[in-house]
Formats: sequence, C-alpha cells, structure tokens
Amino acid sequence: MYSITNVGGAPGGEAFLLVTGGKTALIDSGFSYSAGRMAANIKDVLQGRPLDYVLLTHSHYDHASGSAYMQDAWPGVKVAGSAYAKKILEKPSARAVMREMNDNAARLAGVDTYEDRTDRLHIDITVSDGDMIDLGPMKLQAIAAPGHTKCCTAFWCEEEKLLLSCETLGVDAGNGVVMPCYMVGYGLAMQSVEKLAALGAEKILTPHGSLLEGRTCAEFIKNAVYWNKEFMRRAAAGVRSGKGEAELACEFKELFYTPFMAELQPEKAFDLNLSYTVPMLMKEIRGN
Repeated sequence: MYSITNVGGAPGGEAFLLVTGGKTALIDSGFSYSAGRMAANIKDVLQGRPLDYVLLTHSHYDHASGSAYMQDAWPGVKVAGSAYAKKILEKPSARAVMREMNDNAARLAGVDTYEDRTDRLHIDITVSDGDMIDLGPMKLQAIAAPGHTKCCTAFWCEEEKLLLSCETLGVDAGNGVVMPCYMVGYGLAMQSVEKLAALGAEKILTPHGSLLEGRTCAEFIKNAVYWNKEFMRRAAAGVRSGKGEAELACEFKELFYTPFMAELQPEKAFDLNLSYTVPMLMKEIRGN
C-alpha cells in the first residue's frame, strides 16, 4: 500500500509526498518562498514519521529549490537526482538564475521576504538510468528522460505500474492538450517520450498535475505523444513558410499558455522556457 499527496506550498511549485509502509519520499520540492508551508503540509501527513528522500526530476527552480529547506526540517533526508542535475545545482550561474526566478515567483505571490537558501542546494545521491531507490515494499527505478533538460529523470515502479513522470513528457494544459516542454532537442525529447510511453503505465503522476489512473492515465500519455509530435510538425511547417522566431513563439504561447497553465507557471517563466524552445526547434528543423 502507498499514498501520494500533493503537499506543495504554492500553485506552480507542486511537490508530491509518496508514503509506503517502509519509507517516504518527496517528489520534487517546489519554490523557495513556499518551502515552509510545504514542510508544514508534509508534517501533517507524516504525523511524526521521517522524510527519507527528496527525489528531484530535474534542476529547475520550481522543482528543486525547496530541497534545502527539507534538509533543515529533516536532517536525515537524502536528496537524489541525476549526475547532471548535481552539476547544475553546484554552478554559481545556475544558482543565480534560480534565485532570480524564485524572487519573481515570490513577488507574484505577494511574498515580500523569505530566507534564501539557494547556495545550499545539492544532491546527496546521484542516480543513473536503471538505478533503484529502495522504499521498502516499493522499489523505484530511475529512468533517464532528457529533453526538457539534460538532467530530467522519471521514476518507475514496475510492480504498481506507476510512473512518476518528468516534464519531458509534457505538462497538462487542460482540455486534452499536453504542452510540450522540450528545451534541449526535439529528437532527444521524443526518444524519452516514447521510452516513457512504452512502459505501459497504469498510473501516472504528471508534473505540475495529479495522479491519473486507468483511462485518464492512458489518455494523458496518448495526448502527450500527439502534442509533442504535433508542435514540431507545426513548427516545421512554419519555418518552411518563412515564419520567424517571434511568430512561432506567439503561436506556441497562444496554443499552450492557457488559463489553466497560467495558474501553474508565471508568464515570465513560460517566456523564458519559450526563449530556449523556439530557437532550438528552428535550428533542428533547418539542420534536417
């Protein structure tokens, strides 16, 4: 038996607490400014049990920033992520960007002050594709899934047919639309998308979303594959017709930055991701 609870401290900084009969793990860790609220939410669920792991799907500020605060609340907790995520979190330039994005998210939420612990972010346990995380009665296999970032990792429980996904698969934008999140390369991302889709998940924890089971799980995965391919198709058609970066970015934003998505991601963060995605796509299209 296990339970999964959204314990995130603020919309857009979702984090999910996985509790088994043996161990506990936090999947991602949200923003810095809302980490205190997240810790309180976790304590309400755990009722005195320890937090054993923080499992990071990647190194972006809205997924990794809260981990430093969790290690203050639970000194024994171990943060796990890919070797590339470890490298990113140790870079001063990456920490500076994370700090800026956290400050922006805090201002949008009306938070004037919070304790910044960005310089303490780190990974204790590096996981590679196929490595196992032992949660007692549940074993999670790390699945390398680069595409959104080079460091993206999903986690898979074969016995439960449970996929703890990452943003490379895409993010639910509402009404059956799954927003592609490739920022590193389309070809690389599609390899990961198809790899995750082929697992045969019957339950999926979607990034910035919820636990989907049965038919809704299958529909999400089907839509994720479709929209990852469809946006590339539209981008390629646009490039062939002479559209520039600004036009393609506008089309992408109109299609995917829905009111549903705006609740999850500040516009500045969306635009920043877009500034990587569109030029990358155009370069890949022209290269082919």
